[in-house]
Amino acid sequence: MSRRTKISGLLLRELRKEAELTQHDLAARIGISRETVSAIENDKRETIEAIGAEVISKWHMICAQRASSATRNKFFGHVMKYFGFSDQHLVNMAKDITESEKQD
Repeated sequence: MSRRTKISGLLLRELRKEAELTQHDLAARIGISRETVSAIENDKRETIEAIGAEVISKWHMICAQRASSATRNKFFGHVMKYFGFSDQHLVNMAKDITESEKQD
């Protein structure tokens, strides 16, 4: 699958801020420097290209618990498009998630 977009630093910043974490706190939890968090949030292309899926996954897991469902869904859709999933695939996955949340 080809990457169609780049990871959005602005969206990652939004996720972090909704979680009420400083750049320093998030960096310590992920295991990266505060400067790296800043570079990612400021869309520094070379930094974003250098980070792996593990960093993005940790970022999401740490912040998602406190972020709004709208921001979580926007982030999820963005990441799925980043990895090349089609819009229909995203719609199907969103339906599955919604159904599982209703069961909880």
